[in-house]
Amino acid sequence: MKVLQVINNMDIGGAETLLKNYVLNNKDISIQNSICLLQGNDSFILEEIKKNNVKVYNLNLKNKYMFVSALLKLNKIIRKNKFDVVHMHLFPGQYYGAILKIINNNVKFVFSEHSDSNTRRDKKVFYPLEKFSYSKYDNILCISEMTKRSLVKFIPKLESSSEVLYGGIKQYPIRSNEKIYDVILVGSLRSNVKGIDLLLRAIELIRNKVKKVCIVGDGILMNEMVSLRDRLGLTEIVEFAGNQKDVNSYLSKSKIFALPSRWEGFGLAIIEAMAQQVPIVATEVGGIPEIITDMESGILVKAEDYIQLSKAIENLLRDENLRNYLSTNAYSKMQHCFSIDVYTDKLNHIYKTLV
Repeated sequence: MKVLQVINNMDIGGAETLLKNYVLNNKDISIQNSICLLQGNDSFILEEIKKNNVKVYNLNLKNKYMFVSALLKLNKIIRKNKFDVVHMHLFPGQYYGAILKIINNNVKFVFSEHSDSNTRRDKKVFYPLEKFSYSKYDNILCISEMTKRSLVKFIPKLESSSEVLYGGIKQYPIRSNEKIYDVILVGSLRSNVKGIDLLLRAIELIRNKVKKVCIVGDGILMNEMVSLRDRLGLTEIVEFAGNQKDVNSYLSKSKIFALPSRWEGFGLAIIEAMAQQVPIVATEVGGIPEIITDMESGILVKAEDYIQLSKAIENLLRDENLRNYLSTNAYSKMQHCFSIDVYTDKLNHIYKTLV
């Protein structure tokens, strides 16, 4: 079986990391994965994929919204290589896949819904397009129960064609027992979704209790967040590390992982922190409560409430027993529910059932 994975690019992000984890972990020789990028330059994620002899196509679109060019190039790749399954990720791939299904009805099309919301759902003008696009897929994989509930509430007829498939990660040994950072956040700075500004304001409230904070990630908001850090007087406390190939080495050197997201379909970075046995403080939004049970495998706080966030971080910093309790429980849950082996087996089964 030949599967084509279509995604915008292989820059740093949850969807991109999950796809990389899957294609590199798949050992089922009956399923041959290839990846098609709409655009994007080389990244260390892409380099790792290529080193493992995964075929990568790049449409090299100047803009990912070049519909006609994208459709013509994708259709040529699909037909020339006789793919059995085309798996679309993110937007605008969602729309491309729907149109391509019409002219490739013998091919099975899958879409991964990575988010429980998007701006198009808030605008009535997009409803017909959204309904049309989703309805063309043979299977829609939702990254969490919340994501599926949100989708089905938006388009009730999708109940039967959608299912939940939690993301997973490859487990690596804990790199270090030396704790350099009191708090770490791993997340994209491409938008304000990850709540980096909220973490900075929370740290300001407890600056006398915190020695070092690390933010791993990059994006268009980097300069704005660095400026906010400096205005809050946190220049010597908060380090912006940018994108890092070995995120686990940073996680393992941290006492607490914080993710004050404003919304979150799933939160793969949370799973990475669980695997490194780092206790977690996160907001109770989207699919996060499906990963974290409050005061059992982490601490949940309200979205936008940086005061509550600061108190949770402060409490964890002074209570080592609580940190150990939460991280041990989270690690056990990660192994049973969110490993890449579980994800790979379930996804391969879905492909085989479709074909």
